[in-house]
Amino acid sequence: MPTVPLRPVLSTVLRTVAAVCAAVAALGACGSRHDAAQPGASLGACRVDGIAREMRCGQIEVPENPDRPDARKLTIHFTVAPASATHRADDAIFVIAGGPGQSAQSVAGMVLPLFESLNARRDVVFIDQRGTGASAPLDCRTPHEAEPLADAFDTDQTVARLHACRDKLSAQGIDLAQYATWIAVGDFDRVRATLGYASVDLWGASYGTRAALEYARQFPSRVRTLVLDGVAPAAMILPASFAQDTDAALDAWAQACAADAHCRARTPDLRASVDALLARAATRPEITVVDPLDGRANRVPLTREAVIGLLRAPMYVPAAGAVLPYALAQAGNGDYSALAATAAMLGGVTQQGFSEGMHFSVICAEDLPRADAAVRAAIASTRIGTTLLDQYARICAGWPVRPVPAAFYAPPKIDAPVLMLSGGIDPATPPRHAQALMPGLPHALHVVAAHRGHGQSGQACGPELIRQFIASASFADLNTDCLTDAPMPSLFAPPGAMVPTAQEAQPVPTPVSTPVPTTKPTR
Repeated sequence: MPTVPLRPVLSTVLRTVAAVCAAVAALGACGSRHDAAQPGASLGACRVDGIAREMRCGQIEVPENPDRPDARKLTIHFTVAPASATHRADDAIFVIAGGPGQSAQSVAGMVLPLFESLNARRDVVFIDQRGTGASAPLDCRTPHEAEPLADAFDTDQTVARLHACRDKLSAQGIDLAQYATWIAVGDFDRVRATLGYASVDLWGASYGTRAALEYARQFPSRVRTLVLDGVAPAAMILPASFAQDTDAALDAWAQACAADAHCRARTPDLRASVDALLARAATRPEITVVDPLDGRANRVPLTREAVIGLLRAPMYVPAAGAVLPYALAQAGNGDYSALAATAAMLGGVTQQGFSEGMHFSVICAEDLPRADAAVRAAIASTRIGTTLLDQYARICAGWPVRPVPAAFYAPPKIDAPVLMLSGGIDPATPPRHAQALMPGLPHALHVVAAHRGHGQSGQACGPELIRQFIASASFADLNTDCLTDAPMPSLFAPPGAMVPTAQEAQPVPTPVSTPVPTTKPTR
């Protein structure tokens, strides 16, 4: 998995979580589709980064405000990976990117390999959701690599920059209130109708699962199957839920460390190490951090916000999380370089084609209004507490929004087959969020990879599970063992560390953040 520079990880701590959405990858595909099955579509040949073969690109025009169809218009851009078979299926696979704020077209090269076999008979369609990528992007300036590293630790500067971006976009005549999920999925269905598909198979990751669920609510007859990887339903209040889910993930890594002799010797109590680091940040001391981009040592303020970003980022990817105990031990000794470098291991798609303006147009409308006193009280005792929520509240102050329909938050009721994938130690979308949806999904299978983090589609047999499920629209003969039985990664030990004896070694327990087993489908 590619890496992202340290500066963006720190300066965008407010959205680091969600942006890992589509970081699932593998290998390529091939094929071409005839245009006759695309009434109203005007598709042209195009090239997409990361894909060797020719693709087909198109666009449609939609009203920015659905209540004012004659007012300002948006152009929604999409890319089609054409099917190659003579006998093509009537349905197509729609890839819904995450974030919110990710461009689907920008990650096409990474995600298309998941559907290599399916692409023989089915088109795969990547739509840049309104406000992202090429679809009227709500772009805000991101810190440049040449800027001082200290700027990435300055929360006040980040808030001011985003407020300036909000004002600039509004001054251009953009109505930021029209970019919420429940409005955007209408664009998806216009693309479907334009391309002439009778139905669609939806694949969404992280925030993309919220958009997929909303599409299924509004257009149930058009949905053949859904694959939801890292489920983030509308009822999940971001970023408040991150506080509880981060604690659970940290507890899982603490258990793993306690069961490993060398980790236990370096970091006897991982929870206490985290608490000590957060307490140290309360005084905002200046620390030295080596910038992974140029190797230079920088003096920066250690803030609570920065610590949260440095802790959360590695836990998305277990291979990076396995370094976290060692990095915390080094930080306890005054060396923060390992912690900073570990955070920079976060999947590289986070900065590619990401729209901060769209991100806040969604969260400020759909989540922040529901973060009331009861929600704040529920997370106050967690390690993160209300820190992230307070940051979002500062940014959302004055951000244009419109009321969200009450039905958007209702428990979804979907008759189509639904495959849900969760990572047991995911700090953002752990199994509890998917499990809460099961009562309204009569034909659903929830697969929990107990020792994995954020994103299962590209792991082990993930692509084969997705292929079998979409091809048959059923759970028959699905073998999920390669995900459910995947072990916890071995914890990092520095060079020269002794291998523990059989007496010292202990089995790694199932993490406490896995509250539900794999759920079998109701047939």
